[in-house]
Amino acid sequence: MTSTFTTSRDVELLTSLVMGPLTTAQLLKLSETFAAGPFRSARTLLDRLQRLARAGFVKRFPLAILPAHGGGLPHYYKLTLAGLRMLYGEDARPPTKHLFAPVAVSRHHHTHALSEFLVTTAVAAKRHGFRISDIYPENTLVLDVNGETLIPDARFDLRRADGRFRFLIELDCSTETIRSTKHDDTIHRKLRLHDAYRDQNTQRHRVVFVCSRSRDRLTNILDAAASIVRNPERTLFLGVYLPDFVNASNPVGEKIFSDHRGQRKSLLPTI
Repeated sequence: MTSTFTTSRDVELLTSLVMGPLTTAQLLKLSETFAAGPFRSARTLLDRLQRLARAGFVKRFPLAILPAHGGGLPHYYKLTLAGLRMLYGEDARPPTKHLFAPVAVSRHHHTHALSEFLVTTAVAAKRHGFRISDIYPENTLVLDVNGETLIPDARFDLRRADGRFRFLIELDCSTETIRSTKHDDTIHRKLRLHDAYRDQNTQRHRVVFVCSRSRDRLTNILDAAASIVRNPERTLFLGVYLPDFVNASNPVGEKIFSDHRGQRKSLLPTI
């Protein structure tokens, strides 16, 4: 594809949107990780996004979440097919048929909260020499676990020269039942399948439950995990309350996560 939009900054913006839908505020924060350096202002970033939108590489949608400090509804940006093919070539195909569609309003909180976690992780990890890579955004990783389907909300690696750490993310908005005798579409099922998947998967990883609305909910999920894990000494499950994570001075290094044994952990154990 021939285009005037081939600067490294444009490529980094488009690549950021592979992570998922992002608002201007999230992109401005994430730009701290860009090789070209961060954007100096939201206005500069918005001008660049508007140019990319006019060229057909991104599309803007309203986000039905009021900003914490007042003002009108923010917008989020998504890649278009043209934007995807600019990054990966003319034969690139979206991993899901919904990749370019607007997010259903009922999913706005979930998707926005997941993006907050991913952006905060990427920026905090960069300060310690790690880069986020091999990202599977929402609903794109489908795992077969002994004939059952498990779809984590996200998966990514944090890498630097001396190692790699893999994480599977479950973003919890307090909407799913933890356990039920009437149906199996529960947090209990997710925990059971994640535990079984770890047994069949040779790549070491951790499963992180990110609760966006309640610390008590996080406690209940980790209590359920403690009752499910077949190897109680294995630290497979971690949990964190999203506001604590986003507002921490060192989100990936501070011991603000809890495991199923009630022990405090950091996301990256090496720092």
